[in-house]
Amino acid sequence: MNRMALVFPGQGSQYVGMGTAWHSGFTEADRLFEEAADILGYDLKALCMAGPITQLSRTFYTQPALLTISVIAFRRYMHEIGMIPEFSAGHSLGEYSALVSSGVLAFGDALRLVQERGRFMEEAAVAKLGSMIAVRGAEPGAVEEFCRLHSTVDQPAVIACYNSPNQYVVSGHRTSVAVVAGELEQRGAQITRLQVSGPFHSPLMQHAADRLAAELQRYTLNEAKWPVISNVTAQPYPDVDSIRQGLILQMTQPVRWIQTMQYMANHGVKQGVELGPRTVLKNLAKEINTAIEVLSLDRDLDRVELERRFSIRNWIACSLSLAVSTPNANWNEDEYRKGVILPVRRLEELLRNSESGSGPLPAAEQRLEILECIRLVLQTKQVSEGEQKVMLEHLRREQDGAISNFN
Repeated sequence: MNRMALVFPGQGSQYVGMGTAWHSGFTEADRLFEEAADILGYDLKALCMAGPITQLSRTFYTQPALLTISVIAFRRYMHEIGMIPEFSAGHSLGEYSALVSSGVLAFGDALRLVQERGRFMEEAAVAKLGSMIAVRGAEPGAVEEFCRLHSTVDQPAVIACYNSPNQYVVSGHRTSVAVVAGELEQRGAQITRLQVSGPFHSPLMQHAADRLAAELQRYTLNEAKWPVISNVTAQPYPDVDSIRQGLILQMTQPVRWIQTMQYMANHGVKQGVELGPRTVLKNLAKEINTAIEVLSLDRDLDRVELERRFSIRNWIACSLSLAVSTPNANWNEDEYRKGVILPVRRLEELLRNSESGSGPLPAAEQRLEILECIRLVLQTKQVSEGEQKVMLEHLRREQDGAISNFN
């Protein structure tokens, strides 16, 4: 089976007009924007659609904006594709989007949390003592060693993000980071100074982390519907308490994105879907060079390919064919009517609705109902448990789509 993961981008992916192509005309998007405006006290949709970019790029505004756009993307994905993922993961801020997607955090609670998180991070950076750089063309061991050599307790420099084998981010006190940058440039590395408001994912964020720890106590976290992978450990969170701790540690610890993608690949994930603005995580996946291919909802060709691979109409047709063609060994008319005829009629109705574009149910709900219909048909026709398992596994493979070298 080609397992799927949902991935959510973090700060730096924002742009004016983000998500227009896939939230325009989606009524759920309007509802979420309205909820966001009520919670935040300003028109988030107007900021996302019209800017200005100077405001949209301020951490205090960026974080609620990216969370909202990513949650809209997830809701659109579930409405039109509806494949339940094996895992979800988010890069830095994107971890909050991943937690909303899996049901750990309610959207409104997550929005309030990231607004405060953005405030804490901005206020921690007000002294302007920190900076961040992106590093290309250097071995991670060399970057780690230079950070160690040129750090002090008061002026740290650390790797903030393990983004890909070709890209690392260093964060910390501007003096130490500048020395590390100079050392790496002398050895041929490419350095980009990032336009950010603070030294994120470094020890200089400890005060902000302490404030976030107190804020987190105000919110209820639920059990995840599917595993969410921690930025800090690159492992799925085992329980709710570990999620709280992970979100606090994330403020001062590095984002282990390489390790996150490798964990998913090692556990059978072949397909990733990036839900949010731009294609940053899609591009990093290529550099990490695992077996995972990422399609981005923010890229027109990728959206078309997602719809082709995971067409709900095609899957209903496959399911209907299986229901009709499976031999029957049950001659009880009443059981046959309830357990075969009625489920087949329901599948036919879902297929007609899908072909006409009038289906009232989101794709995720349809997929669950289809599986229940098929199980009922197979049980009623008295198919053995072993054969049922094989048939359902084959049907799930049909649902998983065709993985290709699509770019």
